[in-house]
Amino acid sequence: MLGKMLRMALLFDVYSSLLTQRQREICSLYYLSDYSLSEISELRGVSRQAIHDTLVRSEQAMEEYESQFGLIQRSETRQRQLDQLAEALSAVGESLDEAVRALSAEPGSGSGCDLDAARACLEGAISGVERCQKAAADIGAGVELIPGENRADNNGDKLEERS
Repeated sequence: MLGKMLRMALLFDVYSSLLTQRQREICSLYYLSDYSLSEISELRGVSRQAIHDTLVRSEQAMEEYESQFGLIQRSETRQRQLDQLAEALSAVGESLDEAVRALSAEPGSGSGCDLDAARACLEGAISGVERCQKAAADIGAGVELIPGENRADNNGDKLEERS
């Protein structure tokens, strides 16, 4: 039940402007202000069943909008891509820190810098930067498509689906 309420609140945030004024008011009271069907029916001066029917129609409409436009799905995909990019950037930072440690000698420790270890760490960092660049380019180009959807870029060229 909580999952459905959260989903409907998210759909309402994205698609409320496409609902009628009456649907917006009732959905806002129900999903955002946590009013019961009975409380809303008293406020609006209509039956509880009328409020229920309006909510059901509103839910169906918002689900249909999401199936047509996919804004929430795209947003979630974009968030996953950004999370992956952040992880890759963090790994690059760790590789660079390891390289710096390998290159810096502790005063009085008698150990010099380890060039081989530093080189390996820097190669890892470079590889990580390349992955970050590709991920950032994919995010910027919006190449992640909804399966089965065919879209063209700004030049009219068909974009390929990604798995």
